[in-house]
This record gives sequence, C-alpha cells and structure tokens, in this order.
Amino acid sequence: MTLSIDKSKTALLVMDVQNDITHPDSPMAQQLGFAGMIQQTGMLNKLRGLMDACRQKGVPVIHVLIDLEGGVQPRMPHRGAFFQMVGGGKVCKRGTWGGDPAEQVKPLPGESVVYKCIFSAFVSSGLQELLDGRGITDLILSGVSTDAVVESTAWDANDRGYSNILAEDCCVCGSQEAHEISVRRMAGRLDIATADQIIAALG
Repeated sequence: MTLSIDKSKTALLVMDVQNDITHPDSPMAQQLGFAGMIQQTGMLNKLRGLMDACRQKGVPVIHVLIDLEGGVQPRMPHRGAFFQMVGGGKVCKRGTWGGDPAEQVKPLPGESVVYKCIFSAFVSSGLQELLDGRGITDLILSGVSTDAVVESTAWDANDRGYSNILAEDCCVCGSQEAHEISVRRMAGRLDIATADQIIAALG
C-alpha cells in the first residue's frame, strides 16, 4: 500500500494517553494490562516520534483526554465491570496526576486539548467543530486502548465523513491478541500503517 497524506487536511489525534491509563504506577493501567503492553511494544516512544514528525511538517497534533467527572456528558452508563471500576470519577480526573497526559506525549504550548467522558473522541468534546474549523478531513488515530477510544472514534469519524489512518503501532490493548482483533475489525474501513510509514508519507 502506498500511503498518501495531504498535510493541509490531516490531523493527528492522541487519545486517552494519560497516567491513570498508561503509567506503571497506576493500578488501573496495571489491572487492564495497558502498562505492560506499552512497555513491551515501546508504543509511547513510537507515538512521540510520530508527534514530533507531525509537528515538524505542520500537521496539527490534537490531544483528546478523558475526564470522568467533568460533567461534559449528562449521563454515564453504570452497567458492566468497566463502568463500575471508573464510575464517579475515580480515575482520570482533570487536574490530577492520573488525569494528566503521559510525560512523553504532553501537549506543547498552542496545541489543542479537548476533553470527553466516554469512548468516542467526538462525544461532547467539540472535536468536530475544531476539525471542521481547520478544514481537516483526514485523521491519524493513536491512543489507548485500541479497542476502546481508537476503535470507537474510528467508527464515529467515518459516520461523520472523516477518513482515517490507524497508526497501528501507536495504539495498545491489554494484550496483543486483543489489539490484533480490534485492528482486524477496523481493517477495510481505514488505512493501517506504522509510525515509520506515516512519517515517510509526510515527506
């Protein structure tokens, strides 16, 4: 596959890469397997390289953070183990260490940061208005986890008319098997590439 990227119409989404979700000192990141997979795959270093390349080439880097008690959504689901674990804003609180972006991927001054409190990056975040205001039609997707924020955002973006590139090695799940299953579900509805392939396509 030859990857073509129009830098003037593309943005990189860095989604849910926060300490509570990624850091080895976070009980949640350990329990869900994210911390181990990040260490095993080197995902954060690959993502940082992709972010730096986008910055150098003028591709906007947009940070999407989950804020589970910010009130950006009037009602949260309560059924299922995941929602029982995170319910009531127990993790990823804005302004706390757990809610902060991981050290390797902190926003630079002037970069856009949007907050959401459910899986898709578009829900109650103002992301679509931000993208449309900049004339963005194509999204590079990255984040944790592949089968939650990344996959949910991919479907939602397609429904809203955006085209997607999955930065496949800039995402993780709690296991490699879960990651691969999620990638297969998305295949055919977006382009799949590594960080190095995307960087090469940026020119």
